Amino acid sequence: MTIVDRRDLLTGLAAASAVMLSAQALAGPDPKKGAKDAAAAPAVSPQLKAIQDSTAECLATGRLCLARCTEHLAHGMTNMADCQRAVMNMLAVTEAMAEVAGFRNADPKSMKALAQVCATFCRTCEKACAAHAAMHEECKVCGEACARCAQACDQLPG
Repeated sequence: MTIVDRRDLLTGLAAASAVMLSAQALAGPDPKKGAKDAAAAPAVSPQLKAIQDSTAECLATGRLCLARCTEHLAHGMTNMADCQRAVMNMLAVTEAMAEVAGFRNADPKSMKALAQVCATFCRTCEKACAAHAAMHEECKVCGEACARCAQACDQLPG
C-alpha cells in the first residue's frame, strides 16, 4: 500500500464515521431505553433568565466597546486605557457567568458567588464607561448593559 492509498483509506474511514455518527444523532434517543433515562432540564427561574439575557447583552455591547477602545488606543488616545482594561476583564467574567447560567446545573451557592463576582466586574466596567459615555455611544451602551447585568446578578437567590 502506498502513502496515497493510506491517506485515501483514512479519509474514507473518517467520512464513514462522520456519516454514522450523524445518523445516530439525527435518530434521537433510543425509545427502548424509555423516558426515565433522559434527564429533564431544570426549569429556568425569572432571575436566571434575567442573567442569561443580561449577560448576552453585556457581552455583545462590551465587544463593541472594546473595539472602540482599541481603535482609540491605536491612535494614541491613552485616556481609553482604563475603559479597555475594565471591558476586557468584564467580558471574561461575564462570559463565565453566561456559560454557567446556560448550563443551569450549578450549585445555587456557587452560582450566587459567581453572580456576585460578575456584578462587581460589571460595576467596574460601568464606571469606566461612564467617563466616555457622552463622547462614545459604545461606552454609553456598554455601561448601561453592565448596570442591568449587575442588577440581574444581585437578584439571583443563593
